[in-house]
Amino acid sequence: MQRRECMDFIERQKDWQFTAEFMEKGVSGYKVSVSKRDAIQEIRALAEKKQFDVLLVFMFDRLGRREDETPFLVQWFIEHGIEVWSTREGQQRLDNRVDKLMNYIRYWQAGGESEKTSMRVKAAHTQMTTDGIWRGGVAPFGYKLVHKGRMGKKNRQLYDLEIDEVTGPIVQEAYDLVCNQGYGIHRAANYLNDKYPNLGKTWTGQTVRTLLRNPIYTGRLHMNDTLSEPQEHLRLVSDETQRFADYVLSSRIPRKYIEQRSAENEALPEDATTKVSVYGATLLSGILYCAHCGHRLVGGYCTKQLATHAYHRPIYRCYNGSIKAKLCDGQSVYSAKKIEEAVLEVVRYYFQNISRTVDAVWREQARIQLRSKLGTLIKQAQAELAKLEKQQTNLKQEVLKSLSGESLFDAQMLKSLLDENAAAITDAQKKIEQYRDDREKEAERINFLAEQYRQIADWAEEFGAANNDTKKMILARIIEKITVDRNYHITMTFFITEDDFREKAMESASKLEIVEAEDGIWRPRSTHAG
Repeated sequence: MQRRECMDFIERQKDWQFTAEFMEKGVSGYKVSVSKRDAIQEIRALAEKKQFDVLLVFMFDRLGRREDETPFLVQWFIEHGIEVWSTREGQQRLDNRVDKLMNYIRYWQAGGESEKTSMRVKAAHTQMTTDGIWRGGVAPFGYKLVHKGRMGKKNRQLYDLEIDEVTGPIVQEAYDLVCNQGYGIHRAANYLNDKYPNLGKTWTGQTVRTLLRNPIYTGRLHMNDTLSEPQEHLRLVSDETQRFADYVLSSRIPRKYIEQRSAENEALPEDATTKVSVYGATLLSGILYCAHCGHRLVGGYCTKQLATHAYHRPIYRCYNGSIKAKLCDGQSVYSAKKIEEAVLEVVRYYFQNISRTVDAVWREQARIQLRSKLGTLIKQAQAELAKLEKQQTNLKQEVLKSLSGESLFDAQMLKSLLDENAAAITDAQKKIEQYRDDREKEAERINFLAEQYRQIADWAEEFGAANNDTKKMILARIIEKITVDRNYHITMTFFITEDDFREKAMESASKLEIVEAEDGIWRPRSTHAG
């Protein structure tokens, strides 16, 4: 359209001769600076060589929409003897100060129009995201684009997302590797590359990290900080799995992997990357801390050379304890066997207690408790509101009597009473709304806890038969932190306990202190109420 307009304009000028044309496709005259636009720079080079006399554009904003540089670009062409013309706005002159002002105002206005357009487009895309509508582009891995009848303004087919039958399960497998089997992102990437060589996709550690942190897999479309409500037909993983994947990625410490080698003529397993993964302590890595300095303990092993063979003892090491400058008065090395036996004993105790809580019974008790507390408060507040509204009706009737001279009260007193009554009604209405909000929040919290209980119950069933990697991930999902001191006093902080279900106190973690009894058996000593 612009080219035809320009050619028609040239034909109407009897002394003009067409020499060359330049087009910029996909370049924003508002976002991109003149110095980075190749076509403008090439035109300026031709102008310096006096190879043309007139620069013709469809409209002046084709030269740019930046008020801080486009007016000076036009001025530069004119100062170099080039006439600047528009098919719609005529010739731009700079003969006086008014012309210069109009030249600046034109691009100042054009810049404002670009800003408004940007705001409209961004608002439209934000609304589409909030409404759960796919905005277009390449489908994320695990999904495919399907036309479901939506048409655009220009009768163009619009596409929506659907879970892909082939790649969708691979996404779920990637989450399972990291969240349940203890894989790191690089190990998961190698596993996926080996298992799916013909997929046409090369996995890297960063690819896996990006996938695990993409909220689209919980069924939520997103644009910048805007998230839609979950679209269940697009959900591949649960919200809890997504949160734990993010927790795992955030808590991992990058480390250099040593080269695989054999030890004392004993071959390492094929999937072993370090001797620590074979001989060392790894079960509590990431959640075990020194009680003296708060430093995270690192899994490792000690080697003792015996007469016939080498003995490798798994340990947890506090590097602060081994460096006097760090001022840690705890041990530098702890027996992994001693700590892990104690922790596993408490975990079994934990699972047994949790399993005693029947989900359906607990939820029914919680509903009864909600009805007895917040329900009663709401009824009381509603009764108070009805009483106040009745009083207001009586006061209004008394005002009418006062106007006719039939009331014993003067108008000023009645006005004061009406104002007080209206304020009391407003407070009662706010109180009812607050109680209802509290009830909704309590209901949400109960549902959340119920879901947590069901998940823990599932882990309790599979924990005993799980391999070491799976046990490690289950422990990381139920235990927030474990601390140990030089006397092997162990404190475990759980994310949620049976008492939390009863008390609905998600904010306060429960603690169990582990001590060794005289008979040598590890037993928990509860420091939580009940």
